[in-house]
Amino acid sequence: MDKLVNQCVQEAFIERDGDSIADWALHNVSLRESPYGGQFQASETPWLIEPLRAHADPACQTVVLNCAAQTGKTVSMSVATAWSLSQAPSPHMTVFQDESSVRDYSKERLTPLLESCEALKGQWPKDRHRKTIQEVFFHSCTLKLGPANNSFLRSWSIRFLYCDEVSAWRPGMLARAKARTTRYWNRKHWFSSTPELVGDDFDGEYKSGTCEIWNLKCQGCGKLFAPSFHDTIRWKSNETTKPGGVWNYEEVAKTVTMVCTHCEHEHTNTEATWRGMVQGGYVATNDNPTPRVRSFNFNQLTLPPSVMPWSDLVVEFLKAKQHASAGYTQPLREFVTLRLAESWQPSMHVETQKIEVSDSYRPDDAWEEEHTRFMTVDCQHYLEEFFCVVRAWSKDGASRLLTFKRVSSFEEVEELRTEFSVAPQRTFVDVGYMRSRVCSYLGKYGWIGLRGEDVIDYAHSVNGHSVRRLYSKATRVSSTGRVAPPVFRWSNPSTKDILAGMKSGRAAQPWEVCKLPDDIAEEYAKQLDSERKKEVIDKHGRTHLRWVSFRGNHGWDCECMQVVAASIAKLLTSH
Repeated sequence: MDKLVNQCVQEAFIERDGDSIADWALHNVSLRESPYGGQFQASETPWLIEPLRAHADPACQTVVLNCAAQTGKTVSMSVATAWSLSQAPSPHMTVFQDESSVRDYSKERLTPLLESCEALKGQWPKDRHRKTIQEVFFHSCTLKLGPANNSFLRSWSIRFLYCDEVSAWRPGMLARAKARTTRYWNRKHWFSSTPELVGDDFDGEYKSGTCEIWNLKCQGCGKLFAPSFHDTIRWKSNETTKPGGVWNYEEVAKTVTMVCTHCEHEHTNTEATWRGMVQGGYVATNDNPTPRVRSFNFNQLTLPPSVMPWSDLVVEFLKAKQHASAGYTQPLREFVTLRLAESWQPSMHVETQKIEVSDSYRPDDAWEEEHTRFMTVDCQHYLEEFFCVVRAWSKDGASRLLTFKRVSSFEEVEELRTEFSVAPQRTFVDVGYMRSRVCSYLGKYGWIGLRGEDVIDYAHSVNGHSVRRLYSKATRVSSTGRVAPPVFRWSNPSTKDILAGMKSGRAAQPWEVCKLPDDIAEEYAKQLDSERKKEVIDKHGRTHLRWVSFRGNHGWDCECMQVVAASIAKLLTSH
């Protein structure tokens, strides 16, 4: 009972009004690695004042910072931690994505800040065993630090929960961390992170709150406007900035401005202009937030020009878009998440690459150079939908698309094969899903099976010599030991690299696409631009580029199988 009374008394005397935590930090803590000196200067990062005020507000339970890198999210969390330890002594917990992050944060940032805190001077334990990297037993409260895993996030009952880089956590860990605060009616949550994927745990937490966006103040009309990169940043495209269709980044940088969405007033990126613009405020965009949850968003367009000029962001964006057009989207993804503080959704940020349509032929035209034609079929779940591509090939590897079509049964696949006069043994069907059932239809109609794998190539013996090809030898034995239709395995990465070269016009022979009906042409273009390369780290710590899909890729898979079929028929002998 005495403990409960003491806690209620402490709650009653916590300073709540005004910019209490920001003002308190100015006089109570020192920062080791601040670009503004050793003090917490709220005037340099005014977007942090309201989240700190919300943290001290009894009506707010959860604060979510969905923000760009290097905008103060971690230092604000450290300041909030120091404040709550000194003003509301109770069990505290800070959670990071892994052990190394915990050690770095504890040693380099949080512990020095807490040791500098005047309000905590008499609270530090004298016994060195009661003060470690992962826990501190103050005289009146405790602080535990650990990684977001099942081992750490169990047993403890805590009131103040601080979580950083939540978007990097494994699914479910955020809910497990929140469960540690269930027993406290006056619990407090602080979740901060740069965003990652649309729909992940952190994205959901942010969108459940008020979704308050930091707005800048227009120096023309005086109204607030959200600094959106795509809506407010402008640069010129002319013969000086883009001679010969190639960006001159130095010239582009000279033309960058920010315009107000209300009056179109152009702002130049100077220190004086920034000082006036940054005196803005938050505007909530969610009309139906979860009660007691306030979420905030701010990006690097709010930073002063001495830290991050708008021109640097534009140049980085243009370079990232150039990489994305070549199939490598990682730089664009990092720009969107780390610079703009937007969750990544490829379909929103990656433009569909245009496909050059040939006017020189129609699908029913006779082609003198045609040697053979293949039909490739991508089977969908439950074998209720099939995507088909028919393409004619010449002996030297040139090809023409004849049709792209969606059908709903194997019988309709056979009808399409007959309509376009494709030989049964030139019909290749994906057997990656429900293989035994698909193989039964291969045997029935005389088709060939294909199965993609994440390998580079396969060994073959030719005249006593070993050669590497993007497809394997055909197998004809089923899992039951019976003779089955032939199935070739093929290399996903190698084949997709070849197709990407053909599609972009870098191949030795033309890869042509006929004019399709508008609705089918749009779907075909999207599906042909459904995979981009992404950096991945293998178990040995090595970085590789791997093709990753971000929307329906059935047409892409069908065209990949066309490359495999042409390679098997020795029409693409270099592969």
